[in-house]
Amino acid sequence: MCLHEVQFYEHETFLLSRVSEFLGAALSAGHAALVIASPEHRAAFVQALAHHGSPPASELIWLDARDTLRQLMVNDELDEARFFDLLGNVITQATQGGARKLHAFGEMVALLCADGKHQVALQLEHLWNKLARQHSLSLLCAYPVAAFAAEEHAQTFEAICSAHSHVSPHEGYAVLPQDPDRFHRTIASLQRKAWSLEREVARRKEAEHSISRLAAHQEQICEDERKRIAGEIHDELGGLLTGIKAYVGVAQERATRQGHPADPQLTEAAQLAATAMVSVRRIITDLRPSILDQLGVWAAIEWYADQIEKQSGLRCHVDIDEASTAELDVKSSNAVFRIVQEALTNVVRHAGASRVDIQVRQDEGAVTVAVADDGNGQAGPDTRETWGIAGMHERARHCGAELRVIARHLQGTTVALRVPLKPAHAGL
Repeated sequence: MCLHEVQFYEHETFLLSRVSEFLGAALSAGHAALVIASPEHRAAFVQALAHHGSPPASELIWLDARDTLRQLMVNDELDEARFFDLLGNVITQATQGGARKLHAFGEMVALLCADGKHQVALQLEHLWNKLARQHSLSLLCAYPVAAFAAEEHAQTFEAICSAHSHVSPHEGYAVLPQDPDRFHRTIASLQRKAWSLEREVARRKEAEHSISRLAAHQEQICEDERKRIAGEIHDELGGLLTGIKAYVGVAQERATRQGHPADPQLTEAAQLAATAMVSVRRIITDLRPSILDQLGVWAAIEWYADQIEKQSGLRCHVDIDEASTAELDVKSSNAVFRIVQEALTNVVRHAGASRVDIQVRQDEGAVTVAVADDGNGQAGPDTRETWGIAGMHERARHCGAELRVIARHLQGTTVALRVPLKPAHAGL
């Protein structure tokens, strides 16, 4: 009867120990031993066998796994005739025509899986089973469990298990002699599913980190672009409007000196220019308030709250503790200002509030900013508020801050932001 066992593993060290134990037992019993492995593993097996005091590894029959595969493959497919001709002859010689038992370990199947050829690996397992009907063999195959991390390989994994007489789970489970093989098969299947889930979670986390990094990069680009556009509007359009208003004023003064009545069109043009200049200043402020760059984030928050109060009638109370005026880096300053800006915009649009309190405190190496209103504590009438809150969370993540939005029905909403402060020696 042929023993055809498959061993799954996570780490190379376990594989080396497991295979060395398998080969050492064969050599100690006087059996023939065949190893089809990579040159790197061959050297490791020799060293491990010597360390465990096993008979000399020179008694092993060695075949290079990659080179053997090349001899067995035709047009990227296994050739059955070549398989039986090559390995059948090797086994016949090793067993002296069947006079000796043979223990064989091969990692050709693992190499095939590493190349993404899982179905070819399964085909090779079936060929080994056919060959084992003609010889007295104990076969050991080994696969890294990572080869089946993708859910698309789940069926192949089960088929490979079915192609073996015994299944050994990877080293995460301590195999006991009294455990039935069906139990080992169940454990191995569960381990594969767990590994697959872990890899999927890791993949999604990496994707989230990549998206977050991209979003942070885009946000910085947007912030720089706002600053650039605001500067160009101020320098170009603001200068033109100032010039137009000056020319109109000169024309009006000249007409007055000459005793002519004021031209109503010039008067209207002066008023339109003044209105346009107010609009330009508002647009510049919305894009990038200059106070943010000149006086810092805390002065900018006070200024913006004052603007909201004047424009909407919402009472805004700002309480910034003197100990809280810590200097934040540019990225954190931008994030804090934009989050407070979005929070106040949501209050005006959706909260139905009469008052909002903005409090800034510093403690335990962090600055906390809270925006609390006395509104209805409900979501806005459309998805814009939802996107706004998602944007606030994303901005907070960009600078390593924590954001909580606490809404209580008819009792208002609080947006709480905690920004960690970098140590004073950071960057030195």
